[in-house]
Amino acid sequence: MITRRRLFRDVPIRRKFALLLMLSSGAGLVLSGGALIGYAWFSAREAAQGDLSTLAGITADSATAALAFNDERTASEMLSALRAKPAIDQACLYTLDGGGRVHLFAQYASPGANTPCPALPGAAGVEQSVGFLSVVQPVEQHGDRLGWLRLRQNLEGLQAALGTQIGITVAILGVSFLASLSIAWAMQRALVEPLLSLARVARRVAETRDYRGRAVKAGDDEVGRLIDDFHLMLEQIAVREGELETARQALETEVQQKTHANVELEQALARLKDAQAQLVQNERLAALGSLVAGVAHEINTPVGVGVTAASTLADRAATLRKAYQQGALTRSELEAFIAVADESSQIILRNLQRAADLIHSFKQVAVDQTSGERRRFDLKGYVEEVLLSLAPRLKKSGHTVELSCPPGVMVDSYPGALAQILTNLVSNSLVHGYEAGQRGRLRIEIGHVRGQVVLRFADDGCGIPRENLARIYDPFFTTRRGDGGSGLGLNIVHSLVTQMLGGAIEVRSEPGQGTEFQIRFPAHLRQAAA
Repeated sequence: MITRRRLFRDVPIRRKFALLLMLSSGAGLVLSGGALIGYAWFSAREAAQGDLSTLAGITADSATAALAFNDERTASEMLSALRAKPAIDQACLYTLDGGGRVHLFAQYASPGANTPCPALPGAAGVEQSVGFLSVVQPVEQHGDRLGWLRLRQNLEGLQAALGTQIGITVAILGVSFLASLSIAWAMQRALVEPLLSLARVARRVAETRDYRGRAVKAGDDEVGRLIDDFHLMLEQIAVREGELETARQALETEVQQKTHANVELEQALARLKDAQAQLVQNERLAALGSLVAGVAHEINTPVGVGVTAASTLADRAATLRKAYQQGALTRSELEAFIAVADESSQIILRNLQRAADLIHSFKQVAVDQTSGERRRFDLKGYVEEVLLSLAPRLKKSGHTVELSCPPGVMVDSYPGALAQILTNLVSNSLVHGYEAGQRGRLRIEIGHVRGQVVLRFADDGCGIPRENLARIYDPFFTTRRGDGGSGLGLNIVHSLVTQMLGGAIEVRSEPGQGTEFQIRFPAHLRQAAA
């Protein structure tokens, strides 16, 4: 490939110009010819399919009476009438007996056809095979199925017409290409010669540095204006050469005078770069520390719940094992253990998945991007499952959650993102909305309006100061850094709502009157989120 490119670059401009013209015109002619041939073929095939389907419909309607009265003679005469269509080389009429079995009732074959009718008609519709086009049409009377009609058409005439079309198109392309080649050879001299003259002058100027040379101007077209601009450039270069020589001498003197000053500037610049590198390193360490603190806080809840559930499951398993070894195991104890094991395993799995999703979300904070699995799910059932996973934390803090959601609302979106949003909103309220020992009420109201899911999350806590409302979505902004706040919870919520769910989020809050978040997102995403 590199050798071919070099060969093309080394070709004289006259031949290169002619070659480009021939290639462009040839490509255009080939594409247009191919398009014409393709269009002719598809148009002819669509027309043949439409004609065959129409003929099958008419013939099927005519065969209704013959099938209804079991008149094979009439059916055969009707199919024989298809000899007026030379392209139809086979017609097969099938009937249904009392047991619902299909039988060949009548058939027709053109003189050149040597393939018998198949035992079964096949599926209804049009089918194309090598050299043939077949259609299967149901025969019905007053909505009752009497049988099927199968017609087969020979495509030799269509293929012959296509061959003629291809020959005509190829001949036209050849004549057009020869005409383009003649025009290219005629035009290259008029277009390329002024450029060659300009190239010779430029080479002479580069070799001798004599800016008085001039190229021959053939006209006032674009090439003529290029030659005028080249001459103007030569004049300006000659002037600049003189000015540059004078400036060079002055600069040498000035450089000698400022050598000492430059050395001091270089030393100051080196110190400045060292200080700048130290500041950047400090900023990186500070950001890393904040991120680690946020990760530790955010994944503490799901990991803690998972550990609690695992401990409960282990204790119940030990009790069950002891009862079994002593021979005192009862059916009720076994059923209770199964229930606890099932619930504990579900809690462990959900919270481990939440922890994994949280870690993944923290990795995406830098680009405000999250990812997850998109699927269709029941909104109310899924929200209830999320709240169930949060139940241990809510129970420990004494807070209550009220859910209002209509049943049967199906959502095609990202359930993992929705679970992350609800979890972060609940955690935000527990950490920032209430003082230690204070019990509150959290409300989740979900509606479905014109294809949009409207989710309102509200608490009756202390609210958000007005000066902080504009910063609550900023990463690492928190007023409870030492009390469980990471500054990433609401930032992740905003990213999930606006980017992954394709929605919007609003907040309303007054000090002492609680906080309300309103989230809107489409119930059915039109395209996958990036």
